[in-house]
Amino acid sequence: MSKRKAEDTEPAKMATAEKVPQNDFTIGLEDPVKDYQKLIETRVQVDEIVDDDVTKENFDRTAAAARDVIWRLLFDGSDTTQSNVEKANQLLEEYRGDACFYDPMPYNEWIVKLRDEVLKRELLDFWREILVKKQLGPCWSRDCDLFDSDDTPPLEFYAHAGCTAPFAASLKVRAVLEQEEPGVPTTPGELSADDTAALTGEFEAVLTKENPLEEYRTLMKRFVLTKIIVPDNVHQASIKKMAAAARGIIWKLLFDGTPSSEDQDKAAELLREYKGDAGFYGPHDFNEWIVKLRDEVLTRELLDFWREKIVKLELGPSCARDSDYYDSDDPLPLDFYDKAGCKAPFAATIED
Repeated sequence: MSKRKAEDTEPAKMATAEKVPQNDFTIGLEDPVKDYQKLIETRVQVDEIVDDDVTKENFDRTAAAARDVIWRLLFDGSDTTQSNVEKANQLLEEYRGDACFYDPMPYNEWIVKLRDEVLKRELLDFWREILVKKQLGPCWSRDCDLFDSDDTPPLEFYAHAGCTAPFAASLKVRAVLEQEEPGVPTTPGELSADDTAALTGEFEAVLTKENPLEEYRTLMKRFVLTKIIVPDNVHQASIKKMAAAARGIIWKLLFDGTPSSEDQDKAAELLREYKGDAGFYGPHDFNEWIVKLRDEVLTRELLDFWREKIVKLELGPSCARDSDYYDSDDPLPLDFYDKAGCKAPFAATIED
């Protein structure tokens, strides 16, 4: 949250928090972040005692100017320069941080319109690398005290152009807890058969070709995303068991004979789910196996699956783009995608 102090502001400007004409809330295109910060310091975060309504109105005017400039930087002109993209990025981060503190609702309404325009104009690098990766979507309870802890996280906002919310995996446990049914036994003597299996790790992880994704999710909910505390070693073993089942059925869907289009879709859906869970619980095994899957896909010349699923949906090794197990300066798996005339979808951003 970027609440700044105005201690470096000139004394003559400290008393300007009263209502002022709209044209005094100006943010230029040359150095918009500096202009924005100056307005926050001199119109909103002043040292004098100011009526709350005045502070709110001044922030709303500053926010409106910020939204206008971000829109112009991204969408005015036929070619959006990298310099303008970076300015929009920096200003958007500043504005969102302040919006979470002062007034998030206008931001939350506007950011959806910005997202839709970004996708309409196919500014996919900005979408993936800035809006999604930096989680600049709607403010919610995780980053703003003005929302209740049980408010719905903005998962839908990020579910576009092959992306998911970076925090989606960690919400699975929360989702299970929220769906807890009345009367669920809590004492050891009253454990259900599923809870007992989760505690011991003694369950069968069987997935079929008919509906592997739904079966996988059901088994994860029953034996991994449990409502009871399971010993770490058992929990890890259950995760590995589910991962092995996912790998096995994906392999069968793709390589037991010639896969149909439906089989390829099923394999891609489960692969995406498995990669997301691996990024949350531990990606090492996934990262080793996905290279073997890629090599087999290319050996069998399943090039549509390679291009449209693995490459386009970024289903290669987990990295800092999709897992907290990696630092932002860890190398990205560019070489993985550099096959059959393809490149990593994020390669252009790295080169820039």
